[in-house]
Amino acid sequence: APSSATLYHVNSWLIKPSTNAENCAFVELVCESEQVAEWFCSHWWGEAIKDFILCVEAHARLRRPRVGVAEWAYWVCAYANRQHSLNEELVNDPSQTSFFKAMQLAVGVLLILDKNATPFTRIWCAYEEYVALTSVSASCSRKKLDIATATEEHTVAVLTDGLTEPEKAMKDLEFARRLRAFRHAAFPLD
Repeated sequence: APSSATLYHVNSWLIKPSTNAENCAFVELVCESEQVAEWFCSHWWGEAIKDFILCVEAHARLRRPRVGVAEWAYWVCAYANRQHSLNEELVNDPSQTSFFKAMQLAVGVLLILDKNATPFTRIWCAYEEYVALTSVSASCSRKKLDIATATEEHTVAVLTDGLTEPEKAMKDLEFARRLRAFRHAAFPLD
């Protein structure tokens, strides 16, 4: 069913067939100019695409509420990497991969969890979270690590690393902190 389609399906049915002739990344087919992502998505390919999209949309509305959807920029490996030449990504030093380089350019990492929190069992996802928590940007601040998950009721809960820009802009910062705590309380722990 379309509602259970995963990135494994999308890669087999859409990405690889459409990029085969050019041996390019999918993003190169659909964008007219270079894309610099503000957020790096850490996830596993087995989650439902619909849940992934819900999580990214909810995150973007929190982090960039005044920006149109066409301006949202998230790095997603399936779309950003050339799926026909992934062997070139297999190097001894993970800091030489496109994953690491994209994380260095991003404001932070958005970790997307399925109901089983599968990314916590995957070594590459753990590495991405490690990079987010230990990398320092040019402004000498640590990368942000936000976490999102879609519930069975098709709602999304988002944990943000610090206050969002709209929350920081509030005159009453104590109210902003309480608003963030209220949002975090909705995150499922089971």
